[in-house]
Amino acid sequence: MGTRHNNFAPVLRLIAAVLSLSATASAIGVNYGTLGNNLPTPATVAKFLKTKTIIESVKLFNADPDILRAFAGSGLKVTVTIPNGLIPSLTKDDEARGWINDHIAPFYPKTKINRVLVGNEIMATLDDNLISNLVPAMKAVHRALVKAGIDDVQVTTAHAMGILKVSEPPSAGQFWPGHDVAVYAPMLQFLRETDAPFMVNPYSYFGYSPNYAPSIADYALFRPNRGVHDSHTNITYYNMFDAMMDAVYSAIKAMGYADVDIVVAETGWPSAGDPNQPACTVDNAISFNGNLLKAVTSGKGTPLMPNRKFETYIFSLFNENLKPGQSNERNWGLFRPDFSAVYDVGILKNKQSRPAPRPAPVAGKKSWCVPKASASDQALQKKSWCVPKASASDQALQANINYVCSQKGMDCRPIQAGGPCFGPNNVRSHASFVMNSFYRLNGARPFNCDFAGTGVVANSDPSKCFIFFSSLGLFVNT
Repeated sequence: MGTRHNNFAPVLRLIAAVLSLSATASAIGVNYGTLGNNLPTPATVAKFLKTKTIIESVKLFNADPDILRAFAGSGLKVTVTIPNGLIPSLTKDDEARGWINDHIAPFYPKTKINRVLVGNEIMATLDDNLISNLVPAMKAVHRALVKAGIDDVQVTTAHAMGILKVSEPPSAGQFWPGHDVAVYAPMLQFLRETDAPFMVNPYSYFGYSPNYAPSIADYALFRPNRGVHDSHTNITYYNMFDAMMDAVYSAIKAMGYADVDIVVAETGWPSAGDPNQPACTVDNAISFNGNLLKAVTSGKGTPLMPNRKFETYIFSLFNENLKPGQSNERNWGLFRPDFSAVYDVGILKNKQSRPAPRPAPVAGKKSWCVPKASASDQALQKKSWCVPKASASDQALQANINYVCSQKGMDCRPIQAGGPCFGPNNVRSHASFVMNSFYRLNGARPFNCDFAGTGVVANSDPSKCFIFFSSLGLFVNT
């Protein structure tokens, strides 16, 4: 790091960065892989994304000229990736200029190329030649872009979570010693100077195991759980994604670069797998990706990065039938090659499922829920309630209350003093209300009533105060 002559410069830079990050709108992108022999043409993909989905950007694992040509004029942002093997040669300015002249200049600006990734998950290769040349190559590619008159294309790289020696608790996040000074310090300085993000691949899926307790599976899938406590900060984390993001942030902050933005380069969940891969289901993919989208676009941020949205690239666009390995590798896609949705978590335009507006309870009056006249017969036949198990402890139920009431969009005012469901004033009664509200608001799927094994679905209404915040009900006041 060079000598700073203005003592206020770091403070001003940090303030500007924080203001910028807090104001930045989230962008939902997708990783566009091409390992399939039945995939649609790039031109039809560009048209589909533009007209049928809310996706604003794509990330490529190469710089495929056919795709870059097809996306011209679409308005969709495109991130391209330089193959890992080219990194050593691209440290030379003439080689870097040649690559930019061949792979970026012919398509820019008609194709909205916004970012060039120099390799993918380089640190995970354990290849000293690639690792030592990574930052010099990034700098050379940036110089080549500037030389070509392209000054609005960022240069960075994407990292696996293995870059961290310590990730738990999140506040203790730390890069591997040696790499922190030799690689990450100059990389973060470069990213700061060029206003480019640090990109990371936080896959909760790889932190999940069917051998773990159900609460860990719920923690990975954004489902109700008791949480994981960080004793250093006294923060309880209720999903693995937030914990991973904060661990990366802590490692970056420890290096003195808290102002560098973080972008989610890859994350997702497979919808199918082999018999020995029970976590790979459509329900799990819906739970993870659906809640992920809510988390990164809500503006809530994470415990250590509050009030922020995160640019996020879901893995992946299509199920790719030529990917090697077990079945799950071929089932990460949001869509099949014919553009039919494997499942929809709000990616498709005009098909986004949103909760109905919640009428506020009337103070001093009893309220309960009755079916709307417009509710479907099928929905009425499937009325159900989420209730605490008799065996659930007050401690576990209080954890459920804390989790649900911390979620964006949940209204826990009815169980507060003066609310229509405050009485009886005990943990079990209040937990009954919030567990059922969460269950109904999230589609009344059985897994949304698990609550780490403390909830059960009932078919009869156990209490007048089971107010449904859903399209199946309305308030009746007496």
